[in-house]
Amino acid sequence: MSRTVTRPEPKTNVSPKPVAATSKESWRDTVEQIVVAFILAILIRAFDAEAFVIPTGSMAPTLMGHHKEVACPQCGFVYTVNAAEEPEGVRRKPPLRVDSSVCVNCRWTATGLAEQPSFKGDRILVSKFPFELPFLPGARPPERWDVVVFRYPEEPETNYIKRLVGLPGELLRIHYGDILTRAAEAEPFTIRRKPTAHQRAMQMNVNDDRHRPTALAQRPEWTRWKGEKGFSETSPGTFQAEEKADSELRYRHLIPDPDQWSELAAGQTPAKSPKASLITDFYSYNTGILAGSPRNWDSSWRQPHWVGDLTTSFDLKFDDPKGIVEVELIEGGVSNRCTIDLSDGIVSLSHGNATLGEPIDLDLKAGQTSRIEFANVDNRLTLWVNGSLPFGEGRTYDDEGKERPAPTAEDLSPVRIRVRGGMRAAVSGLAVSRDIYYTQVPGEVDYNGLWEGREPRNASDLIDILSDQTHFAWLGTLEPRDYKIGPDRFMMMGDNSPRSKDGRQWGTRDQLEEDQTNGWDPSIRESWEVPRSLLIGKAFFIYWPHGKPFGPEIRVGSDWRVPFRPYFERMTLIR
Repeated sequence: MSRTVTRPEPKTNVSPKPVAATSKESWRDTVEQIVVAFILAILIRAFDAEAFVIPTGSMAPTLMGHHKEVACPQCGFVYTVNAAEEPEGVRRKPPLRVDSSVCVNCRWTATGLAEQPSFKGDRILVSKFPFELPFLPGARPPERWDVVVFRYPEEPETNYIKRLVGLPGELLRIHYGDILTRAAEAEPFTIRRKPTAHQRAMQMNVNDDRHRPTALAQRPEWTRWKGEKGFSETSPGTFQAEEKADSELRYRHLIPDPDQWSELAAGQTPAKSPKASLITDFYSYNTGILAGSPRNWDSSWRQPHWVGDLTTSFDLKFDDPKGIVEVELIEGGVSNRCTIDLSDGIVSLSHGNATLGEPIDLDLKAGQTSRIEFANVDNRLTLWVNGSLPFGEGRTYDDEGKERPAPTAEDLSPVRIRVRGGMRAAVSGLAVSRDIYYTQVPGEVDYNGLWEGREPRNASDLIDILSDQTHFAWLGTLEPRDYKIGPDRFMMMGDNSPRSKDGRQWGTRDQLEEDQTNGWDPSIRESWEVPRSLLIGKAFFIYWPHGKPFGPEIRVGSDWRVPFRPYFERMTLIR
Protein backbone atom coordinates (compact mmCIF):
# COMPACT_ATOMS: atom_id res chain seq x y z
CA MET A 1 0.00 0.00 0.00
CA SER A 2 1.49 3.31 -0.98
CA ARG A 3 1.89 6.18 1.39
CA THR A 4 1.96 9.66 -0.03
CA VAL A 5 1.69 12.98 1.74
CA THR A 6 -0.40 15.68 0.14
CA ARG A 7 -0.49 19.37 0.84
CA PRO A 8 -3.95 20.83 1.47
CA GLU A 9 -5.26 22.12 -1.84
CA PRO A 10 -5.41 25.93 -2.13
CA LYS A 11 -8.80 27.48 -2.69
CA THR A 12 -9.52 28.51 -6.25
CA ASN A 13 -12.25 30.54 -7.92
CA VAL A 14 -14.76 28.20 -9.52
CA SER A 15 -18.17 28.66 -11.06
CA PRO A 16 -21.02 28.37 -8.57
CA LYS A 17 -22.71 24.97 -8.55
CA PRO A 18 -26.44 24.37 -8.27
CA VAL A 19 -27.60 23.93 -4.71
CA ALA A 20 -28.58 20.31 -5.34
CA ALA A 21 -25.03 19.48 -6.37
CA THR A 22 -23.22 21.29 -3.54
CA SER A 23 -20.59 19.01 -1.99
CA LYS A 24 -21.26 18.16 1.63
CA GLU A 25 -17.56 17.28 1.88
CA SER A 26 -16.75 20.89 0.97
CA TRP A 27 -19.01 22.14 3.77
CA ARG A 28 -17.26 19.81 6.17
CA ASP A 29 -13.80 20.89 5.03
CA THR A 30 -14.73 24.57 5.32
CA VAL A 31 -16.03 24.20 8.87
CA GLU A 32 -12.99 22.19 9.98
CA GLN A 33 -10.62 24.71 8.37
CA ILE A 34 -12.27 27.55 10.26
CA VAL A 35 -11.99 25.62 13.55
CA VAL A 36 -8.24 24.93 13.14
CA ALA A 37 -7.19 28.18 11.46
CA PHE A 38 -6.27 29.91 14.70
CA ILE A 39 -4.21 26.96 15.98
CA LEU A 40 -2.46 26.57 12.64
CA ALA A 41 -1.58 30.26 12.32
CA ILE A 42 0.11 30.29 15.73
CA LEU A 43 2.12 27.14 15.07
CA ILE A 44 3.30 28.13 11.60
CA ARG A 45 4.43 31.51 12.90
CA ALA A 46 6.40 29.79 15.65
CA PHE A 47 8.22 27.40 13.28
CA ASP A 48 9.43 27.32 9.71
CA ALA A 49 6.67 24.82 9.04
CA GLU A 50 4.42 23.55 6.30
CA ALA A 51 1.09 21.74 6.67
CA PHE A 52 0.49 18.32 5.12
CA VAL A 53 -2.34 15.77 5.09
CA ILE A 54 -1.85 12.02 5.61
CA PRO A 55 -3.98 10.08 3.09
CA THR A 56 -3.02 6.41 3.70
CA GLY A 57 -2.17 4.11 6.59
CA SER A 58 1.50 3.15 6.25
CA MET A 59 2.46 5.20 9.35
CA ALA A 60 -0.34 3.98 11.62
CA PRO A 61 -0.60 4.04 14.60
CA THR A 62 1.69 7.09 14.76
CA LEU A 63 -0.19 8.90 11.98
CA MET A 64 -3.63 8.00 10.68
CA GLY A 65 -4.62 8.11 7.06
CA HIS A 66 -8.24 7.96 5.85
CA HIS A 67 -9.84 5.76 8.50
CA LYS A 68 -12.82 4.75 10.58
CA GLU A 69 -12.87 4.79 14.37
CA VAL A 70 -14.69 1.78 15.80
CA ALA A 71 -15.93 1.07 19.32
CA CYS A 72 -16.01 -2.72 19.52
CA PRO A 73 -19.61 -3.91 20.13
CA GLN A 74 -18.31 -6.73 22.34
CA CYS A 75 -15.62 -5.19 24.57
CA GLY A 76 -15.98 -1.44 23.94
CA PHE A 77 -12.31 -1.01 23.03
CA VAL A 78 -11.88 1.84 20.52
CA TYR A 79 -9.65 1.10 17.54
CA THR A 80 -9.07 2.44 14.04
CA VAL A 81 -9.35 0.70 10.69
CA ASN A 82 -7.99 1.74 7.31
CA ALA A 83 -10.54 3.31 4.94
CA ALA A 84 -8.14 4.62 2.30
CA GLU A 85 -9.70 2.30 -0.30
CA GLU A 86 -13.06 4.03 -0.04
CA PRO A 87 -13.50 6.28 -3.08
CA GLU A 88 -14.59 9.79 -2.20
CA GLY A 89 -17.46 11.51 -4.00
CA VAL A 90 -18.54 8.36 -5.87
CA ARG A 91 -22.08 7.07 -5.45
CA ARG A 92 -22.30 3.34 -6.07
CA LYS A 93 -24.74 0.61 -5.09
CA PRO A 94 -23.67 -1.24 -3.09
CA PRO A 95 -21.34 1.51 -1.86
CA LEU A 96 -17.63 0.77 -1.69
CA ARG A 97 -17.40 1.32 2.05
CA VAL A 98 -15.46 -0.50 4.74
CA ASP A 99 -18.16 -2.66 6.30
CA SER A 100 -16.32 -4.96 8.74
CA SER A 101 -13.15 -5.18 10.81
CA VAL A 102 -11.67 -7.25 13.64
CA CYS A 103 -11.04 -5.89 17.14
CA VAL A 104 -7.43 -6.23 18.26
CA ASN A 105 -8.54 -6.49 21.89
CA CYS A 106 -11.00 -9.41 21.70
CA ARG A 107 -10.99 -10.46 17.99
CA TRP A 108 -14.72 -9.87 17.55
CA THR A 109 -15.63 -9.14 13.92
CA ALA A 110 -17.60 -5.89 13.86
CA THR A 111 -19.99 -5.60 10.90
CA GLY A 112 -22.30 -2.92 9.55
CA LEU A 113 -19.56 -0.28 9.56
CA ALA A 114 -20.49 1.12 6.14
CA GLU A 115 -22.90 3.58 7.74
CA GLN A 116 -20.32 4.84 10.21
CA PRO A 117 -18.34 7.95 9.22
CA SER A 118 -14.90 7.74 7.67
CA PHE A 119 -12.44 10.43 8.68
CA LYS A 120 -9.78 12.05 6.59
CA GLY A 121 -6.16 11.62 7.56
CA ASP A 122 -4.24 13.54 10.17
CA ARG A 123 -3.21 17.08 9.37
CA ILE A 124 0.38 17.57 10.47
CA LEU A 125 3.08 20.21 10.60
CA VAL A 126 6.53 19.61 9.17
CA SER A 127 9.51 21.69 10.25
CA LYS A 128 11.86 22.29 7.33
CA PHE A 129 14.63 24.43 8.78
CA PRO A 130 16.53 21.60 10.60
CA PHE A 131 17.31 20.00 7.24
CA GLU A 132 17.28 22.99 4.85
CA LEU A 133 19.14 25.44 7.09
CA PRO A 134 21.54 23.29 9.17
CA PHE A 135 23.60 26.34 10.21
CA LEU A 136 20.77 27.86 12.29
CA PRO A 137 20.60 27.38 16.09
CA GLY A 138 18.49 24.35 16.96
CA ALA A 139 19.01 22.73 13.55
CA ARG A 140 20.41 19.22 13.41
CA PRO A 141 20.98 16.49 10.85
CA PRO A 142 18.34 13.79 10.37
CA GLU A 143 18.36 11.24 13.18
CA ARG A 144 17.21 7.65 13.44
CA TRP A 145 13.52 7.31 14.41
CA ASP A 146 12.63 10.80 13.08
CA VAL A 147 9.37 10.90 11.13
CA VAL A 148 10.45 12.52 7.84
CA VAL A 149 8.72 13.96 4.78
CA PHE A 150 10.74 13.43 1.60
CA ARG A 151 10.36 13.24 -2.16
CA TYR A 152 9.74 9.72 -3.43
CA PRO A 153 12.92 8.81 -5.36
CA GLU A 154 11.09 7.11 -8.24
CA GLU A 155 8.71 10.09 -8.63
CA PRO A 156 10.31 13.18 -7.06
CA GLU A 157 7.14 15.22 -7.62
CA THR A 158 5.40 13.00 -5.01
CA ASN A 159 5.89 13.47 -1.27
CA TYR A 160 6.11 10.51 1.12
CA ILE A 161 6.25 10.29 4.90
CA LYS A 162 8.06 7.48 6.74
CA ARG A 163 10.24 6.85 9.76
CA LEU A 164 13.99 7.14 9.27
CA VAL A 165 15.56 3.82 10.32
CA GLY A 166 18.89 3.68 8.42
CA LEU A 167 21.74 6.22 8.36
CA PRO A 168 24.51 6.88 5.81
CA GLY A 169 27.27 4.27 5.62
CA GLU A 170 25.45 1.57 7.58
CA LEU A 171 24.61 -2.02 6.79
CA LEU A 172 21.05 -2.35 8.09
CA ARG A 173 19.56 -5.70 9.03
CA ILE A 174 15.92 -6.66 9.61
CA HIS A 175 15.66 -9.79 11.76
CA TYR A 176 12.66 -11.01 13.76
CA GLY A 177 11.06 -7.59 13.51
CA ASP A 178 14.05 -5.72 14.96
CA ILE A 179 16.35 -3.15 13.35
CA LEU A 180 20.08 -3.88 13.69
CA THR A 181 23.03 -2.10 12.09
CA ARG A 182 26.80 -2.17 11.81
CA ALA A 183 29.23 0.36 10.35
CA ALA A 184 31.98 -2.06 9.27
CA GLU A 185 32.11 -5.74 8.30
CA ALA A 186 34.39 -6.59 11.23
CA GLU A 187 31.85 -5.26 13.74
CA PRO A 188 28.90 -7.22 15.13
CA PHE A 189 25.38 -6.12 14.38
CA THR A 190 23.88 -3.96 17.15
CA ILE A 191 20.17 -3.67 17.89
CA ARG A 192 18.94 -0.09 17.50
CA ARG A 193 16.85 0.94 20.48
CA LYS A 194 14.12 3.52 20.27
CA PRO A 195 14.14 6.40 22.78
CA THR A 196 11.52 5.68 25.43
CA ALA A 197 9.23 8.48 24.19
CA HIS A 198 9.22 6.89 20.73
CA GLN A 199 8.91 3.41 22.19
CA ARG A 200 5.72 4.30 24.05
CA ALA A 201 4.25 6.17 21.07
CA MET A 202 4.83 3.16 18.81
CA GLN A 203 3.39 0.52 21.18
CA MET A 204 0.38 -1.45 19.96
CA ASN A 205 -2.35 -2.92 22.14
CA VAL A 206 -2.47 -6.68 22.73
CA ASN A 207 -5.09 -6.74 25.48
CA ASP A 208 -6.66 -4.23 27.82
CA ASP A 209 -8.39 -6.12 30.63
CA ARG A 210 -10.50 -3.06 31.39
CA HIS A 211 -12.41 -3.93 28.20
CA ARG A 212 -13.80 -7.44 28.54
CA PRO A 213 -16.22 -8.92 25.97
CA THR A 214 -19.77 -9.14 27.28
CA ALA A 215 -20.30 -12.60 25.72
CA LEU A 216 -17.41 -13.97 27.80
CA ALA A 217 -18.53 -12.52 31.14
CA GLN A 218 -19.72 -15.94 32.35
CA ARG A 219 -17.00 -17.90 30.58
CA PRO A 220 -14.07 -18.14 33.05
CA GLU A 221 -12.23 -20.52 30.72
CA TRP A 222 -11.70 -17.53 28.38
CA THR A 223 -10.39 -15.17 31.07
CA ARG A 224 -6.90 -14.13 30.00
CA TRP A 225 -5.57 -13.22 33.44
CA LYS A 226 -5.57 -16.18 35.81
CA GLY A 227 -4.78 -15.95 39.51
CA GLU A 228 -2.83 -18.77 41.09
CA LYS A 229 -1.44 -19.55 44.55
CA GLY A 230 -3.43 -17.00 46.50
CA PHE A 231 -4.55 -14.49 43.85
CA SER A 232 -8.34 -14.29 43.55
CA GLU A 233 -10.55 -12.05 41.39
CA THR A 234 -12.66 -10.09 43.87
CA SER A 235 -14.43 -8.07 41.15
CA PRO A 236 -14.11 -8.03 37.35
CA GLY A 237 -10.53 -7.01 36.56
CA THR A 238 -9.39 -6.64 40.20
CA PHE A 239 -7.19 -9.38 41.67
CA GLN A 240 -6.45 -9.61 45.39
CA ALA A 241 -3.29 -11.22 46.76
CA GLU A 242 -4.21 -12.65 50.13
CA GLU A 243 -2.10 -12.11 53.21
CA LYS A 244 0.20 -14.97 54.35
CA ALA A 245 0.41 -16.41 50.84
CA ASP A 246 2.74 -16.16 47.86
CA SER A 247 0.50 -15.26 44.94
CA GLU A 248 0.93 -15.28 41.16
CA LEU A 249 -1.08 -13.82 38.31
CA ARG A 250 -0.48 -14.97 34.73
CA TYR A 251 -1.57 -13.67 31.32
CA ARG A 252 -2.57 -16.22 28.67
CA HIS A 253 -3.20 -15.06 25.10
CA LEU A 254 -6.65 -16.61 24.60
CA ILE A 255 -8.31 -15.42 21.39
CA PRO A 256 -11.49 -16.99 19.99
CA ASP A 257 -11.30 -17.73 16.27
CA PRO A 258 -14.28 -16.72 14.06
CA ASP A 259 -16.00 -20.11 14.45
CA GLN A 260 -15.63 -20.03 18.23
CA TRP A 261 -16.95 -16.46 18.32
CA SER A 262 -20.03 -17.50 16.36
CA GLU A 263 -20.78 -20.22 18.91
CA LEU A 264 -20.04 -17.98 21.90
CA ALA A 265 -22.25 -15.17 20.60
CA ALA A 266 -25.08 -17.69 20.23
CA GLY A 267 -24.68 -18.72 23.88
CA GLN A 268 -23.16 -22.08 22.96
CA THR A 269 -20.00 -23.77 24.22
CA PRO A 270 -17.52 -23.94 21.32
CA ALA A 271 -16.63 -27.37 20.03
CA LYS A 272 -12.94 -26.42 20.35
CA SER A 273 -11.60 -25.52 23.78
CA PRO A 274 -9.60 -22.31 24.37
CA LYS A 275 -5.89 -22.48 23.55
CA ALA A 276 -3.24 -20.03 24.72
CA SER A 277 -1.19 -18.97 21.68
CA LEU A 278 1.84 -16.81 20.98
CA ILE A 279 1.36 -13.05 20.72
CA THR A 280 1.70 -11.86 17.12
CA ASP A 281 1.78 -8.59 15.15
CA PHE A 282 -2.00 -8.54 14.72
CA TYR A 283 -3.28 -4.99 14.11
CA SER A 284 -6.92 -3.97 13.64
CA TYR A 285 -6.01 -1.17 11.24
CA ASN A 286 -5.28 -3.81 8.58
CA THR A 287 -8.51 -5.81 8.93
CA GLY A 288 -11.04 -3.66 7.06
CA ILE A 289 -13.19 -5.38 4.40
CA LEU A 290 -15.18 -3.42 1.81
CA ALA A 291 -18.93 -4.01 1.62
CA GLY A 292 -19.74 -6.72 -0.89
CA SER A 293 -16.28 -8.26 -0.71
CA PRO A 294 -15.77 -11.79 0.63
CA ARG A 295 -14.50 -11.85 4.22
CA ASN A 296 -11.09 -13.29 3.46
CA TRP A 297 -9.17 -14.55 6.49
CA ASP A 298 -5.88 -13.66 4.79
CA SER A 299 -6.59 -9.95 4.92
CA SER A 300 -7.90 -9.95 8.49
CA TRP A 301 -6.22 -12.69 10.51
CA ARG A 302 -3.06 -13.54 8.58
CA GLN A 303 -0.75 -11.44 10.75
CA PRO A 304 1.26 -14.31 12.23
CA HIS A 305 4.66 -12.95 13.28
CA TRP A 306 5.59 -13.79 16.86
CA VAL A 307 6.40 -10.70 18.93
CA GLY A 308 8.36 -11.24 22.14
CA ASP A 309 9.00 -7.56 22.94
CA LEU A 310 6.17 -6.83 25.37
CA THR A 311 5.07 -4.21 27.89
CA THR A 312 2.65 -4.72 30.76
CA SER A 313 1.00 -2.11 32.96
CA PHE A 314 -1.27 -2.27 36.00
CA ASP A 315 -2.43 -0.44 39.11
CA LEU A 316 -0.91 -1.62 42.39
CA LYS A 317 -2.29 -0.92 45.86
CA PHE A 318 -0.99 -2.49 49.08
CA ASP A 319 -1.76 -2.12 52.78
CA ASP A 320 1.56 -2.75 54.47
CA PRO A 321 5.05 -2.31 52.91
CA LYS A 322 6.49 -5.63 53.98
CA GLY A 323 6.65 -7.88 50.91
CA ILE A 324 7.98 -8.18 47.38
CA VAL A 325 6.26 -7.46 44.06
CA GLU A 326 7.83 -9.05 40.98
CA VAL A 327 6.84 -8.40 37.38
CA GLU A 328 8.11 -10.89 34.80
CA LEU A 329 8.14 -10.82 30.98
CA ILE A 330 9.15 -13.98 29.14
CA GLU A 331 10.82 -13.85 25.71
CA GLY A 332 12.16 -16.99 24.09
CA GLY A 333 11.91 -18.81 27.40
CA VAL A 334 14.16 -16.22 29.08
CA SER A 335 12.93 -14.36 32.16
CA ASN A 336 13.08 -10.56 32.36
CA ARG A 337 12.13 -9.29 35.81
CA CYS A 338 11.46 -6.14 37.79
CA THR A 339 11.66 -6.85 41.54
CA ILE A 340 10.31 -4.30 44.02
CA ASP A 341 11.10 -4.93 47.70
CA LEU A 342 8.54 -2.80 49.50
CA SER A 343 10.12 -3.34 52.91
CA ASP A 344 13.22 -1.27 52.02
CA GLY A 345 12.20 0.38 48.72
CA ILE A 346 14.92 -1.41 46.69
CA VAL A 347 14.13 -2.09 43.01
CA SER A 348 16.24 -4.19 40.63
CA LEU A 349 16.02 -5.28 36.99
CA SER A 350 17.32 -8.63 35.77
CA HIS A 351 17.67 -10.61 32.55
CA GLY A 352 17.95 -14.36 32.95
CA ASN A 353 20.26 -14.94 35.92
CA ALA A 354 22.00 -11.55 35.63
CA THR A 355 21.07 -8.39 37.53
CA LEU A 356 21.34 -5.37 35.23
CA GLY A 357 23.30 -2.63 36.97
CA GLU A 358 22.83 -1.44 40.52
CA PRO A 359 19.45 -1.49 42.27
CA ILE A 360 17.79 1.83 43.07
CA ASP A 361 15.62 3.22 45.85
CA LEU A 362 11.93 3.74 45.15
CA ASP A 363 9.36 5.06 47.58
CA LEU A 364 5.90 3.58 47.00
CA LYS A 365 3.26 4.66 49.50
CA ALA A 366 1.05 2.15 51.31
CA GLY A 367 -2.63 2.83 50.81
CA GLN A 368 -2.07 4.70 47.55
CA THR A 369 -2.54 3.38 44.02
CA SER A 370 0.56 3.40 41.80
CA ARG A 371 0.60 2.81 38.05
CA ILE A 372 3.39 0.36 37.21
CA GLU A 373 4.59 -0.15 33.63
CA PHE A 374 7.38 -2.59 32.77
CA ALA A 375 8.78 -3.16 29.26
CA ASN A 376 11.15 -5.58 27.56
CA VAL A 377 11.74 -3.92 24.19
CA ASP A 378 14.84 -3.83 21.96
CA ASN A 379 16.94 -5.78 24.51
CA ARG A 380 16.25 -3.16 27.16
CA LEU A 381 14.21 -3.29 30.36
CA THR A 382 12.38 -0.08 31.22
CA LEU A 383 10.25 0.78 34.24
CA TRP A 384 7.70 3.58 34.61
CA VAL A 385 6.14 4.40 37.97
CA ASN A 386 3.27 6.88 37.79
CA GLY A 387 4.69 8.08 34.48
CA SER A 388 8.26 8.68 35.71
CA LEU A 389 11.40 6.71 34.79
CA PRO A 390 13.30 5.73 37.96
CA PHE A 391 15.92 3.88 35.84
CA GLY A 392 16.03 6.57 33.16
CA GLU A 393 15.90 5.05 29.68
CA GLY A 394 16.28 1.61 31.27
CA ARG A 395 18.90 -1.13 31.54
CA THR A 396 20.17 -2.91 28.44
CA TYR A 397 21.35 -6.45 27.95
CA ASP A 398 23.61 -7.74 25.19
CA ASP A 399 22.45 -10.78 23.23
CA GLU A 400 24.50 -9.96 20.11
CA GLY A 401 26.39 -12.97 18.83
CA LYS A 402 23.98 -15.38 20.51
CA GLU A 403 21.61 -17.64 18.66
CA ARG A 404 18.16 -16.13 18.38
CA PRO A 405 15.93 -17.91 20.92
CA ALA A 406 12.79 -19.55 19.62
CA PRO A 407 9.66 -19.35 21.77
CA THR A 408 9.01 -22.06 24.31
CA ALA A 409 6.00 -23.30 26.27
CA GLU A 410 6.79 -20.52 28.78
CA ASP A 411 5.97 -17.92 26.10
CA LEU A 412 2.34 -19.07 26.14
CA SER A 413 2.00 -17.20 29.46
CA PRO A 414 4.56 -14.46 28.85
CA VAL A 415 3.42 -11.95 31.52
CA ARG A 416 3.43 -12.76 35.25
CA ILE A 417 2.95 -10.73 38.42
CA ARG A 418 3.93 -12.18 41.79
CA VAL A 419 3.38 -10.95 45.34
CA ARG A 420 5.54 -12.60 48.00
CA GLY A 421 6.16 -12.17 51.70
CA GLY A 422 2.65 -12.31 53.09
CA MET A 423 1.58 -8.91 51.78
CA ARG A 424 -2.03 -8.05 51.07
CA ALA A 425 -2.16 -6.26 47.70
CA ALA A 426 -4.61 -5.52 44.87
CA VAL A 427 -3.77 -5.49 41.17
CA SER A 428 -6.15 -3.98 38.59
CA GLY A 429 -6.24 -2.10 35.27
CA LEU A 430 -4.13 -4.79 33.61
CA ALA A 431 -2.91 -4.26 30.05
CA VAL A 432 -0.42 -5.81 27.65
CA SER A 433 1.06 -4.12 24.57
CA ARG A 434 3.76 -5.00 22.06
CA ASP A 435 6.49 -3.40 20.02
CA ILE A 436 6.24 -2.80 16.28
CA TYR A 437 7.38 -5.78 14.19
CA TYR A 438 9.23 -4.78 11.01
CA THR A 439 8.55 -7.35 8.31
CA GLN A 440 11.26 -8.11 5.78
CA VAL A 441 8.99 -7.47 2.79
CA PRO A 442 5.68 -5.53 2.90
CA GLY A 443 2.66 -7.67 2.14
CA GLU A 444 4.54 -10.95 2.57
CA VAL A 445 4.91 -13.27 5.56
CA ASP A 446 8.44 -13.67 6.91
CA TYR A 447 7.71 -17.34 7.58
CA ASN A 448 7.01 -18.32 3.96
CA GLY A 449 8.87 -21.60 3.47
CA LEU A 450 9.25 -22.17 7.22
CA TRP A 451 5.82 -23.56 8.08
CA GLU A 452 7.10 -27.18 8.12
CA GLY A 453 4.29 -28.27 5.84
CA ARG A 454 1.66 -26.78 8.15
CA GLU A 455 0.89 -23.50 6.41
CA PRO A 456 -2.40 -22.31 7.93
CA ARG A 457 -5.52 -22.37 5.78
CA ASN A 458 -7.65 -20.28 8.12
CA ALA A 459 -7.63 -18.49 11.47
CA SER A 460 -8.25 -21.69 13.43
CA ASP A 461 -5.23 -23.36 11.80
CA LEU A 462 -3.06 -20.37 12.66
CA ILE A 463 -4.04 -20.49 16.34
CA ASP A 464 -3.39 -24.26 16.38
CA ILE A 465 0.15 -23.70 15.07
CA LEU A 466 0.90 -20.80 17.42
CA SER A 467 -0.36 -22.72 20.45
CA ASP A 468 1.62 -25.93 19.89
CA GLN A 469 5.11 -25.64 21.42
CA THR A 470 6.27 -28.78 19.59
CA HIS A 471 6.38 -26.67 16.41
CA PHE A 472 8.06 -23.54 17.83
CA ALA A 473 11.62 -24.51 16.90
CA TRP A 474 11.13 -23.40 13.29
CA LEU A 475 10.60 -19.84 14.50
CA GLY A 476 14.29 -19.72 15.38
CA THR A 477 15.41 -20.40 11.79
CA LEU A 478 14.43 -17.15 10.07
CA GLU A 479 17.24 -15.71 7.95
CA PRO A 480 17.92 -11.95 8.20
CA ARG A 481 17.63 -9.45 5.36
CA ASP A 482 20.38 -6.85 4.90
CA TYR A 483 20.48 -3.43 3.20
CA LYS A 484 23.68 -1.50 2.50
CA ILE A 485 23.21 2.29 2.74
CA GLY A 486 25.63 4.55 0.89
CA PRO A 487 27.12 7.91 1.89
CA ASP A 488 24.61 10.74 2.23
CA ARG A 489 21.73 8.28 1.87
CA PHE A 490 18.98 7.17 4.25
CA MET A 491 16.53 4.28 4.55
CA MET A 492 12.87 4.91 5.42
CA MET A 493 10.21 2.49 6.63
CA GLY A 494 6.58 2.77 7.72
CA ASP A 495 5.34 2.03 11.24
CA ASN A 496 2.55 -0.08 9.72
CA SER A 497 5.29 -2.28 8.34
CA PRO A 498 3.21 -5.04 6.64
CA ARG A 499 1.26 -2.43 4.62
CA SER A 500 3.91 0.22 3.94
CA LYS A 501 5.24 0.87 0.47
CA ASP A 502 8.74 1.87 1.48
CA GLY A 503 12.39 1.24 0.74
CA ARG A 504 12.04 -2.53 1.11
CA GLN A 505 10.12 -2.78 -2.17
CA TRP A 506 10.88 0.34 -4.21
CA GLY A 507 12.38 0.14 -7.67
CA THR A 508 14.79 2.37 -9.58
CA ARG A 509 12.60 3.86 -12.32
CA ASP A 510 14.56 7.08 -11.76
CA GLN A 511 17.55 5.40 -13.40
CA LEU A 512 17.51 4.74 -17.14
CA GLU A 513 18.61 1.18 -17.85
CA GLU A 514 20.50 2.08 -21.01
CA ASP A 515 22.33 5.03 -19.45
CA GLN A 516 21.89 5.34 -15.69
CA THR A 517 23.76 8.65 -15.52
CA ASN A 518 20.99 10.35 -17.54
CA GLY A 519 18.06 9.30 -15.34
CA TRP A 520 16.25 11.41 -12.76
CA ASP A 521 18.94 10.46 -10.25
CA PRO A 522 22.41 10.11 -11.82
CA SER A 523 23.97 8.95 -8.53
CA ILE A 524 23.01 5.28 -9.10
CA ARG A 525 21.28 4.73 -5.77
CA GLU A 526 20.13 1.39 -4.42
CA SER A 527 16.36 0.98 -4.62
CA TRP A 528 15.88 1.41 -0.84
CA GLU A 529 17.98 4.56 -0.52
CA VAL A 530 16.72 8.16 -0.19
CA PRO A 531 19.38 10.78 -1.11
CA ARG A 532 19.73 13.67 1.34
CA SER A 533 18.74 16.11 -1.41
CA LEU A 534 15.20 14.66 -1.39
CA LEU A 535 14.56 15.28 2.33
CA ILE A 536 11.96 18.00 3.02
CA GLY A 537 11.63 18.14 6.80
CA LYS A 538 10.79 16.55 10.12
CA ALA A 539 7.14 15.96 11.05
CA PHE A 540 6.63 17.28 14.56
CA PHE A 541 2.97 17.98 15.39
CA ILE A 542 -0.54 16.67 14.69
CA TYR A 543 -2.55 19.87 14.74
CA TRP A 544 -5.90 18.41 13.59
CA PRO A 545 -6.64 14.66 13.65
CA HIS A 546 -10.37 14.94 12.85
CA GLY A 547 -13.44 16.32 14.53
CA LYS A 548 -14.69 14.13 17.38
CA PRO A 549 -18.51 13.70 17.26
CA PHE A 550 -20.36 13.95 20.56
CA GLY A 551 -23.86 14.35 21.91
CA PRO A 552 -26.95 13.68 19.75
CA GLU A 553 -25.96 12.44 16.30
CA ILE A 554 -26.96 14.70 13.42
CA ARG A 555 -25.84 13.43 10.02
CA VAL A 556 -24.73 15.83 7.32
CA GLY A 557 -23.69 13.49 4.54
CA SER A 558 -22.17 10.02 4.88
CA ASP A 559 -19.00 11.07 6.71
CA TRP A 560 -19.90 14.16 8.70
CA ARG A 561 -21.59 14.16 12.09
CA VAL A 562 -22.43 17.23 14.18
CA PRO A 563 -21.89 18.42 16.78
CA PHE A 564 -18.17 17.68 16.99
CA ARG A 565 -15.27 18.91 19.07
CA PRO A 566 -11.53 19.11 18.44
CA TYR A 567 -9.87 15.74 19.07
CA PHE A 568 -7.58 17.14 21.76
CA GLU A 569 -6.35 13.68 22.81
CA ARG A 570 -4.55 13.19 19.50
CA MET A 571 -3.25 16.74 19.05
CA THR A 572 0.29 15.90 20.03
CA LEU A 573 3.96 15.96 19.21
CA ILE A 574 4.96 13.28 16.71
CA ARG A 575 7.40 10.73 18.10
